[in-house]
Amino acid sequence: MSSADALTRTAAPAWRSWLELARVSNTPTVVSNAIAGAMLASLAAPAGTVALVAAGLVLFYTAGMVLNDVLDEDVDRRQRPERPLPSGRVSRAAALAAVAGLFACGAGLLALAGRAPLLAGLPLIVLIVVYDAWHKGNPLSPLLMAGCRALVYVVAGLAVADALDRELWGAAAVLFVYVVGLTELAKAESGGIASRWPVLAVLAPAAYWAKDIASPEVALLLAAFAAWAGWAVRLALVERRIGAAIARLIAGIALYDALVVAAAGGGAGAVAACACAFAATVALQTRIAGS
Repeated sequence: MSSADALTRTAAPAWRSWLELARVSNTPTVVSNAIAGAMLASLAAPAGTVALVAAGLVLFYTAGMVLNDVLDEDVDRRQRPERPLPSGRVSRAAALAAVAGLFACGAGLLALAGRAPLLAGLPLIVLIVVYDAWHKGNPLSPLLMAGCRALVYVVAGLAVADALDRELWGAAAVLFVYVVGLTELAKAESGGIASRWPVLAVLAPAAYWAKDIASPEVALLLAAFAAWAGWAVRLALVERRIGAAIARLIAGIALYDALVVAAAGGGAGAVAACACAFAATVALQTRIAGS
């Protein structure tokens, strides 16, 4: 980064600094996760409850992103000094206060949705904190990251249903595999891809849902997801553009959610909401870095 770029980033307005800290470009994928989890648990899920839970989970995600930068501040000071904390655009005290407030408010919203989603949300907070505190040099970090995403399905499902069926657990497990794969691919930025299994992992959702194509809508979304994931894999393996590949795979989470909702028989509105989350993520990634 040039000195001119660094000066521009330092002079960025406060709101943009906070958006960078929160990695807001990826936030729509949390909303689509919540919609998918709720639809898998109950096709009659009340829109108000889904919105409430999605908001709470977005606050958890944002808290995790901010905490990640707080705990990585020393590393970022050496490797990414333009980030909001090492550059001084956001103070450490303000960031810590935001983390506490976001987790508390998120838990409050889940409590409004019911006792079950709140109780499921508390382990999610723990998992987020453990990941942030122990992802550097931890070979299990992809599992922790993937566990956070899979738990979003569980929390959202328990907000609208008393019990979760095999369809939700199956979809959550496939999402888990996908996120493990993309997290492993992300590590290739600092080395190389030691094996090809992460590629199989990010393509696993296409294989899983191909077994039961119930409608032309599902077929279309399945083809779209497979093409999107395949493009990301090409970027990683052929063009060696790992960062661009990971950004697309993160956006692909929302496309996966749209596929899940359609396969579960969810309404057009829920599918469209997930598709909009995908489009929003892609658009935001052009303005705010997601990693």
